[in-house]
Amino acid sequence: MNFISKTIGTAVGICIILLGTNAAFAAGDAENGKKIFKKCKGCHQIGDGAKNSVGPVLTGVVGRKAGTFPGYSYGKSMRQATKTGLVWSEENLDGWLTSPKKFLRKVLDTRKAKAKMRFKLKKPGQRQDVIAYLKTFSTDAQAATMPMKTETGGMAKPAKAISTTDICVENQSGKTLLFVVEAKGGKRVVKTLKASENLCAPQAMADAGGTVGVFQDADALEGCSRLAKAGKAERLISYVPFDNCGWVQ
Repeated sequence: MNFISKTIGTAVGICIILLGTNAAFAAGDAENGKKIFKKCKGCHQIGDGAKNSVGPVLTGVVGRKAGTFPGYSYGKSMRQATKTGLVWSEENLDGWLTSPKKFLRKVLDTRKAKAKMRFKLKKPGQRQDVIAYLKTFSTDAQAATMPMKTETGGMAKPAKAISTTDICVENQSGKTLLFVVEAKGGKRVVKTLKASENLCAPQAMADAGGTVGVFQDADALEGCSRLAKAGKAERLISYVPFDNCGWVQ
């Protein structure tokens, strides 16, 4: 088992500059966003039991790497955008909802880019409200409020409960996977995590750092690994073995 981290390069910063999103994103009204989202239900499902439909599941979409929800058949242009490291930040979602085709053409810098989604929300306020509603299905909103003890002494807990001295990982891949968290000078904990669950290992030495690993199951010989810092959960957004997983901090 190799715990030497293989970093995955992204162009998220470049995308943000291209899209002109340096300004702070205005907060929306989630309750109104829920009403507006009814227009989206013909293509998208969200929440418990959601399944891919005409469009992919939107549970946990805020902060997720674009084009990575398991089982959905994305278009060619979106698959190309995925390779750039595009992440669905609030600002990028706003650009997408304004005009999916124009958004992809800007990200990919080509007028040939096409989007499977044709629906648009022209009013900025409506876009902000829908995004606020989507955020209620993010990891923080869905995670349990009480920590769960693992079989090896670690704690599975929501992102808000992360200690500044813990080494943590969050499962945002949409799959149930086996995670290993090891803090230098501290404990090594192992647990199978469902979507949106979080696993932490306490450090014995300040600022020592650690590693996180993820595998299909306990019998898997190869998976992914990553160096980790205390106090910030490493967020897995897509699982592909042999160190080809997608991560976002």
